[in-house]
Amino acid sequence: MIKSIVRLSSLLIGVAILLTGHGLQLAYLPLRSQLNGWSSIQIGYLSSGYFVGFLLGCFLVPALVTRIGHIRCFATLTASLTAVLLALSLSDIFMFWFLLRVISGITIVGLYLIIESWLNEQVTNDFRGRVLSAYTAIVLSGLALGQLLLNVADPTGDRLFILAAMLVVLAAIPVCVTRSEQPTRIPGASFSPTLVINTSRAATSGSLTGGLILGSYYGLGPVYGLQSGMSVGAISAMMALGIGGGAVTQVPLGRLSDRLDRRVVILGIMLVGAVTCAFALLLPQSTVPFIMFIFGGCVMPIYALSLAHASDASENSNFLEIGTGLLLINAVGSILGPILTAWLMSSYGAGMFFAVQLCVLLAGAALMFFFIKTRGRQEVSTTFKPATSASAQGALELDPRTEISENRF
Repeated sequence: MIKSIVRLSSLLIGVAILLTGHGLQLAYLPLRSQLNGWSSIQIGYLSSGYFVGFLLGCFLVPALVTRIGHIRCFATLTASLTAVLLALSLSDIFMFWFLLRVISGITIVGLYLIIESWLNEQVTNDFRGRVLSAYTAIVLSGLALGQLLLNVADPTGDRLFILAAMLVVLAAIPVCVTRSEQPTRIPGASFSPTLVINTSRAATSGSLTGGLILGSYYGLGPVYGLQSGMSVGAISAMMALGIGGGAVTQVPLGRLSDRLDRRVVILGIMLVGAVTCAFALLLPQSTVPFIMFIFGGCVMPIYALSLAHASDASENSNFLEIGTGLLLINAVGSILGPILTAWLMSSYGAGMFFAVQLCVLLAGAALMFFFIKTRGRQEVSTTFKPATSASAQGALELDPRTEISENRF
């Protein structure tokens, strides 16, 4: 295990630097958009634009990697994302920013795909699960650290754009100088919506619910904080604590779901998340950053638990295809969530941020309860592995459940 990590250290260092820069721009762009005087609806569309690019990148990037190779494609995408981040400081025209957000979504998912397929090629089956756990921890830690970097400069200036761009371009150095052999292929996005839904409606609804929640969280969380009168320091702490909560609870909840019906665990965390949202609406504003830790601990594992449940139900199906379908369904939720939340925040105030999350979680919990009552428990056939929907479908090949699924034919 240690030898595998050491051999892949340059790639993992690149991931850590990249995700720190990415986490910073995820937190800063909604905040800067609010400071630009744009409405919540406009900011919601900007967040959705990123996930539109995420979807497009799943289909476009594999062909580019096949044509020019992993290292050249990684360098190309980091250069493109650096240019995008610097270009954001050149103009405050909304459509210009929207186009740049779509491009950033394409580049980020492409970078994820390259790193994850590379890791998959270099890791043996014996250590695949542990490397996936380490990779997931690095992703979440980088995203959380990026949120905290909001405090290092005045958000009304351009230094945070420059810092995010510097981190992204620096991430290319350890990757481009690595001695690790490049992979021979990269997975393309291929899935059947009917196959995904028929395999597990519970996993489908869970993945969609998770996307609706997290798309709003990343896209409008800083806006909620600013509209509620929170300082930049409190906003960065709130966002980092939410991601930290997800990092802390993902593995314990996964292990619990190995012993219980995974749907019951998903139902439970949805209900606790809904109660947390109610507390956020009722308690003083000063408690929100700490409430967000519990909220993140409830909502961020939903995607991973849904993926694990789909794996249990996919005895006669291709897990990679089903997992890709769940990821894309999650991305669709991430497109729709910010638009819905932004519209209601614009009409009724910042408090609608948590009100929408409350309603979405209750609706998701109601669906999960219905699936539990109408369909018997699915026996757990695989061991939970951590995952994050912030990543790309390339991680599905790294997931050891892919090997299990393929061996069933």
